[in-house]
Amino acid sequence: MNRHKRITILICAFLMALSIVACKQTKEDEFATNQQESDKQTSESTDSKIKGDEIINEEKPSVNQQENSKQTVENEDSEATAEELLDLFINGSINAVDSEDLTSTFNITDLNMDSEEWDSYSIGEKVDLDNDGENELIICGPYGGIYLDARDNKVYKFAGEGGTALILSYTYYNGDIWIMYSNRSSAGFEFYHMEKFEGADNLAAEMNFGEEFDINNVEDGVKYTLNGTEISYDEYTALCSKIFAAEVSTN
Repeated sequence: MNRHKRITILICAFLMALSIVACKQTKEDEFATNQQESDKQTSESTDSKIKGDEIINEEKPSVNQQENSKQTVENEDSEATAEELLDLFINGSINAVDSEDLTSTFNITDLNMDSEEWDSYSIGEKVDLDNDGENELIICGPYGGIYLDARDNKVYKFAGEGGTALILSYTYYNGDIWIMYSNRSSAGFEFYHMEKFEGADNLAAEMNFGEEFDINNVEDGVKYTLNGTEISYDEYTALCSKIFAAEVSTN
């Protein structure tokens, strides 16, 4: 092989080697570039997810705070039910207010409860005494005891005994409950006063009836009256029979 041909072959081999090296370098550069772009995308995706989680986490406390605030307001605004208030009085946790004297209050511990004495008090039933759909509490006791109503987040004395002259009880009359005060303190005299409520602070109707014997006019006999009007014995007897048959004593 002559010298000129050998040189040519060497030059070709050298150029081929350069080409291979250049090609390899190009592929490595492309791989590095692709890897950087992939790493960048992965990093951006991770950052985006982290930021998204941060935003969500920032929003969640706000929602929870709003819900907690709403619940707090609801708890502050809510009032105890009538049943709960009456139970609180029974437990001695709150006082009752005298509806006729709002400055006067009393606690269940002020009453002579469950003793063997004639003037002791005891816890009675809960009954809708004022026809408002909510029960009142009966404290059974001397002369009919005390009836308690719960409203406006307080317990009130709704009705009470009137001493020996007036005995407190209640009765069912014409489909409603009526509070009744009975006076039988004198011989030959009976008088009854009834009150129907539609809510403890709303006296809806009253009724008075009784019988009276005037010892100064014996010939006149016994006089029977209903709301100030004289009625016959039969009318009076029929009225009393209906009212007293449904009467509930709370002594």
